[in-house]
Amino acid sequence: MEFSENLELFKVFKCIHVKYTTGFCGILGIIATIAVFGFGVVIFPWNLYETAVNVTAMTAFACFLVGGVTVHILILHGLYEIRFRSMIPAILYQSFLMCLNAITTLIAIGELVSENELSPRDEKMARIVICVCPTILVIQSLVLISIGKCRLYLQCKRRHIRNGLPPPVREVIIIPTNKVSHMELSVDDSYAVAETMMPN
Repeated sequence: MEFSENLELFKVFKCIHVKYTTGFCGILGIIATIAVFGFGVVIFPWNLYETAVNVTAMTAFACFLVGGVTVHILILHGLYEIRFRSMIPAILYQSFLMCLNAITTLIAIGELVSENELSPRDEKMARIVICVCPTILVIQSLVLISIGKCRLYLQCKRRHIRNGLPPPVREVIIIPTNKVSHMELSVDDSYAVAETMMPN
């Protein structure tokens, strides 16, 4: 397949190029990660739990912040440097978040259909989760498709650039060979040498 920037394979919905959608996802992902981190730290009931629980929660929030920001920075770095391998952490990260959202949605559905009586607050939270998580799951699916297409685009573009460059200059090291001189002896000379070496 000959590389071209305008191939439909490198577009989302056949109209927007993946480098634009993926760049937008990278910037939006950094902003969303910081916003979710701040929101989680503010609403978490720190005063209701012991110090060990609070430390664990803060560690989880910090890992989420560092991991999320790093992954989305790698997306922008991969776009700028044309490195398709920089998209792999983002693909794994989005897949992990999608699994968490799916599990959370299933837990909320299980709470609603169970025979246990829920408090009005828990029932309201379960319904909110069922409404919000699938929506986020759809958005994450679109992001994952965009990143996957962008990885293919960067891989094809990098191969195209590499094939278009002149071949690298190879240095040829010539090792000089010394000529070995041979001393030829005639038959008579060999007999003469043998006679001189014989004892009297």
